[in-house]
Amino acid sequence: MIDDTDRKLIELLTRDGRRPYTEIAQQLEVSEATVRTRVARLQELDILRIVALCNPLTLGHQSVRLMISVRDHSPRAVAKNLAEMAMVNHVALGTGARDIYIEATCRDLDQLVTLLDDVRRLPGVADIDELVLLELFKDYSWVGLQQSAGQNPT
Repeated sequence: MIDDTDRKLIELLTRDGRRPYTEIAQQLEVSEATVRTRVARLQELDILRIVALCNPLTLGHQSVRLMISVRDHSPRAVAKNLAEMAMVNHVALGTGARDIYIEATCRDLDQLVTLLDDVRRLPGVADIDELVLLELFKDYSWVGLQQSAGQNPT
């Protein structure tokens, strides 16, 4: 379970994952050791991961979103197979018309074709809706947590 200090810590790191722990400690009115310990705990619990984000389109890469329907297999099993693919950087089970949502980045169109072929060959993959991104305006996956980071047990 996370508390209000963890929520504030997560919010600060979502704005700038390179922010010095001393600065965070001052803002949260706790010690630097407390910040360091809490960040380590949140990472161990897989609640927090500090990464650098880039816009793959500005680097000349292809970015694709796939919505996948599964038949005759468990969506969770298919999702685990998709997560093993090097070009795939986001896999989620969902509700609605499709069972699985993935985001992938490919260096060029040839690699994108290879990815699509590999996904189509996976056991259980029935249908795929493909969306190739043309322009990316915002991609900060966790920004939606700013006002509600984590569950409040009360």
